[in-house]
Amino acid sequence: MKISIRDVGDAKVVEVEGDVDLGTSPVFRRTLFEALPRAAKLALNLAAIRYIDSSGIATLIEVLKDSQRLKIEFVLFGLSPAVEEVFRLTHVIRIFQVFQTEQEALGTA
Repeated sequence: MKISIRDVGDAKVVEVEGDVDLGTSPVFRRTLFEALPRAAKLALNLAAIRYIDSSGIATLIEVLKDSQRLKIEFVLFGLSPAVEEVFRLTHVIRIFQVFQTEQEALGTA
């Protein structure tokens, strides 16, 4: 799994590539929790994720709860078909703000 973070205005865009599973979730979690308080908005690009398991979903829910506590917007965009299917099967798609593109996620479309 590869993770990169870049600033776009007052938002941070997190790019993730590869698999998010029990082995990679701790790094994924730490990266998101470190980036969250440093941004007005945290946008997570899931387009290059091939696979996400329950540990990855749990991490996203934890980050969402913390973002709500901190009053920081946390959005997802670019869900790959595999990730979107997992989100739908687990019914978590409805608790996140999900967008197609980075521009939509950042409100610059």
